[in-house]
Amino acid sequence: MSAAVRSLSLAAEVLLVGVLVCLSALPVLTSLAAATAGAVLVRELVREGRTPAVRRYFDLLGEGMRDPVAVLAPLVFLAVAVLDVIALLGGLPGSRVIGPIIGFLLAGVLVVLLRTAARWRTGDRWAAMLAVPKVDLPGDLALLGAVVVAVLVVAQAPAFVVVVPGLLLFAAVAVEHR
Repeated sequence: MSAAVRSLSLAAEVLLVGVLVCLSALPVLTSLAAATAGAVLVRELVREGRTPAVRRYFDLLGEGMRDPVAVLAPLVFLAVAVLDVIALLGGLPGSRVIGPIIGFLLAGVLVVLLRTAARWRTGDRWAAMLAVPKVDLPGDLALLGAVVVAVLVVAQAPAFVVVVPGLLLFAAVAVEHR
């Protein structure tokens, strides 16, 4: 296979993973398990050249859903984010100062969740993985940059929301395994 065809194939497969993750993460409960399943597929694609399969994705999704932390963590993240936004929009004193801080902290939590999803293997427990997050400032900043770019792209062209999860997982796997 030529290099040009391989690069187009890689892009198409990452976009397929993005669509799978986006659709299966619509119920918020499944978003972290969807990210882990997508990250495993991207990691297998990059390392082994294994083409992502829908059946394999759903098998991994089911495995990820067996961990209660993978189900509860997205709900907690969403609840904290929504409550913070409501407080800021409701006129919280000092909201001009605390708003960006809260946004930065939520982005940091998202980076930790993405990096943990990129490290996840079948049988791993989320509680144990989150208790000892991998600390790598350059990698964290690179992934934070990817998150910011993804948010800006979706803000400008909302149709990209369908493929952005795959691109973020590709970035997380690249940062985690560089």
